[in-house]
Amino acid sequence: MFGNPILKAWLDIYSKQNELECDNSIDIERRYIDYIYFSQIQPDRLDRDFDLLNQICDEVPEEMGLIGIAITMNGQLLSTRTDIDDILQKDSQGKFEVYILAFKENLSADELIREVYHKRNDRYNFSEIIRYFQTQKIVARWEGLPNINIIFVAEEKAEAQRIKDKEYTISIQQINEEKLYAIAKANRNEYPTTLKYQDSIEFGKLKDAGQVYVVLCGADSLVSILTNEDGLIRTNIFDDNVRDYQGDTDVNQEMEATLSDNPVNFVLFNNGITIVCDKLESKNRELIIKNPQVVNGCQTCNSLYRVKRKGKDLSQVQVIVKVIEATKPEVTQGIVKGTNRQNIVYEEAFETIRRYHKELEDFFNIMQMENFCKVYYERRSKQYARDNTIKPYQKVSFRVLIQSMVAMYMNHVETSHRHESKLISDYKDKLFVEGQSYYPYYVAALLASNLEYIMKQDRSLNDMKPYKMHLLFLIQELSMGPSPDINDKNRIEEYCKKLLKALSSTEYRTVVLRAASRFRQIMGEWVAAKGSDYRYAIKDNPEFKDFMLKKLRGSIVAEANSDVYTGRVMTVTTDKQGNLFGFIAHKPENVYFNELDNPDMNISYEGKMVSYRLTGKSGKIRGINVRIL
Repeated sequence: MFGNPILKAWLDIYSKQNELECDNSIDIERRYIDYIYFSQIQPDRLDRDFDLLNQICDEVPEEMGLIGIAITMNGQLLSTRTDIDDILQKDSQGKFEVYILAFKENLSADELIREVYHKRNDRYNFSEIIRYFQTQKIVARWEGLPNINIIFVAEEKAEAQRIKDKEYTISIQQINEEKLYAIAKANRNEYPTTLKYQDSIEFGKLKDAGQVYVVLCGADSLVSILTNEDGLIRTNIFDDNVRDYQGDTDVNQEMEATLSDNPVNFVLFNNGITIVCDKLESKNRELIIKNPQVVNGCQTCNSLYRVKRKGKDLSQVQVIVKVIEATKPEVTQGIVKGTNRQNIVYEEAFETIRRYHKELEDFFNIMQMENFCKVYYERRSKQYARDNTIKPYQKVSFRVLIQSMVAMYMNHVETSHRHESKLISDYKDKLFVEGQSYYPYYVAALLASNLEYIMKQDRSLNDMKPYKMHLLFLIQELSMGPSPDINDKNRIEEYCKKLLKALSSTEYRTVVLRAASRFRQIMGEWVAAKGSDYRYAIKDNPEFKDFMLKKLRGSIVAEANSDVYTGRVMTVTTDKQGNLFGFIAHKPENVYFNELDNPDMNISYEGKMVSYRLTGKSGKIRGINVRIL
């Protein structure tokens, strides 16, 4: 157990918040060490993705005395092999890191690498991910060799070692309790830092904000506040940035080339960065910044860091930095939105700051169902971090919400586990659309959150952990049958209210166990019909989804919801015969529709948001069932 009283107190708080008091104390400590260490790699991820933390901590060979195993690609923690495909749709290359956290007195680094990286054990998810990123099609897109990080937890701290192998590079590090405390403190973003500058413009105090400075500083000074004592970049300093580092894009490559070849002119070519903070003081050409957040300039910061790590001289590089003392959350949000309007920012990066999500959050806050834990929509990172009355399992992230919606209302449970960036791209015109009812979103969040809580307490459901989205689908299907189109506001609200009433009248655990039993039965029939090799091809298999539908409904019902789109009508006019026709905004091509297919259509459709389906063949696609939302 920890000796540091503050670390021990934080462990106790973590244990109580996650209701781990009944678990083995060694397991709780292992889990907390994993939480501390891996949260510095991708802040807030483990607060939102409980399954991933369980996977890191629990899906390890017990006899090896490991603390945890995690794999990242381009700085993002991977939960399944499909995460690799989703990330590679946006990034041209992938940089893989394998992290093995272990106690010093157990196996050596060579033994750990042999057991974890080279051996293949289908029991463990990390083995499947490692095996997949070593396939030829993924290797072709590697950004350099994978790096295997061995982190030993011991009484003493030691300098890191780096070893190069023909297949990978190896980093061996030894950390102690003092180092864990430093990481935990940095993760909480509770630290002051000092930025030295050469020249400045002071704006004084502004309305709804504190002091504001625009300074010209050396790149070395800026890098010093971006990195920790190990020289690693403080990932959590970008928590409020709308996008992560984008990797070797043309823009970033050009930026690094300027830093290397023409450092004096970097300040002329770069827009600089924007930092918001809780408190700001200026003294002797130094800004003392408490709890800094880089809200614009993530690419600049990472490019500076990468060039510095390569040993390049940054002494001639200057950067313009705007530092704002933000006293209200809405000020920070406004700054984030206002300083990230470049075309290269993906539109979906702004998704959760749209009005619909704010209103959805308010709707969640006023809702409470009998026999269910209350849920909160945590649409912004660490939004409820300081409210100790809200348990982690009560917080529903955008990731969980969109995955649950795809499983329950889009009829695509087989893809619902995909990365949220992939899902928002695929369902951008179908989910979170103005005019849609909040009820299905609330139902999806409520059932997902409470399912998480029940599965955490009931070990008999451990075999169901990979199939949570299937269970959500089954819970709804067994209780109410197929849902109506979510764009039919009256029908979907009536459906959701009846479902909530039915579920609140009984113990939810009983409903969950019934759904799990039915799923196991269907899975058994699937394996009997297809063969034992198909036992492991279930979660993301559309054929199994159809098999499940047939068992539940008697036949494979047409997927009425999966092809419903939404968009704004651009124009409505008449043809030579006086028949109405128009176009709906849609990518890659606008959708043609007419009154022959849509008898209720009239001139008032112009400018309105509508839902619609598509029919016809390529080149002759048109809209049908067009309805005003």
